[in-house]
Amino acid sequence: MPGDDVDLELLRGSARGFLAERGEKDSVEDLAAMDWVGLLVDESLGGAGWLPVEAAVISEELGRARDRSAWFGCTLAAAALASGPDETRDRWLTSLLDGTVAAGCALAGDTVRVTGGDVIDILITLGRNGIHLFELSDATPKSRDDELLDVSRAAWRVETTGSDGVWIAGPERADRLLAVAKVLLSADSLGTLSATFERLVAYLKERIAFGVQIASFQAVQHRLVDLLVLEAKARAVIMKAARAMAADDIAPDAIVLSAAAHAYTAANATAAIDECMQLSGGIGFTWEYPLHHELRRVFTNGYLLGTARASRVRVAERSGW
Repeated sequence: MPGDDVDLELLRGSARGFLAERGEKDSVEDLAAMDWVGLLVDESLGGAGWLPVEAAVISEELGRARDRSAWFGCTLAAAALASGPDETRDRWLTSLLDGTVAAGCALAGDTVRVTGGDVIDILITLGRNGIHLFELSDATPKSRDDELLDVSRAAWRVETTGSDGVWIAGPERADRLLAVAKVLLSADSLGTLSATFERLVAYLKERIAFGVQIASFQAVQHRLVDLLVLEAKARAVIMKAARAMAADDIAPDAIVLSAAAHAYTAANATAAIDECMQLSGGIGFTWEYPLHHELRRVFTNGYLLGTARASRVRVAERSGW
């Protein structure tokens, strides 16, 4: 069974400790040194193997730590190149795996939005026409995206119209990779929510009102339980989708499970963190408090690879409803 629970908890613990010591860096090189960029690349190509379950755990911990790097884009780009033409793979894959090249990943379109590090060297797009790679030279029409709500991560707006993209793989591979990308993005939001909820509980245990802890009020406890249940549901559906994607012969419902995980997380994570903000009182609205930026992060995650509504439509189409 992919991703033994004991091993996953060991991975989660070591990742959390490493990221706590790392601090708020925006370089992907130290993550690549941990072999995290190669979690979706075969060992024969220098990666760690096709490990979407482990990648989901890492993505959750990166979301929890509010990682600023281009790990998401680099990991998906490396996975795309692993099945791409030899010439293109030989040119870019090794540099991606060692962190010396940074990549972004986005849905195909005339203008795409990419989040990640301060430098993006290549762009991978996923769409109905397959997977394409764009080299972002100085001549490529791109600009910093100041309109993106999430201000903790660098964001780019890249125009691909008229650019000579390199074909990497067909629609079937793009569909599979997009499914994995949605699971990883959902895991990032889950990690952010988990950190927010943990901090909220600690705050409410310390905060005193009418001579007692705020956490002792029954109405508050009911709201905290609702948040805890939501977190547990999100983790269950995300991990189920990741395990389905990890199967040697991918289960027919893997794409549906991925869309369901994305739909559930995108639809509920922002509202859940907003609830944490309300329970935190006025402190939750201040820019200096992490919760403010966590709300922006999960809101942005909710539409980077399509909306919750689009994923629900995907579930309906694949299920024959």
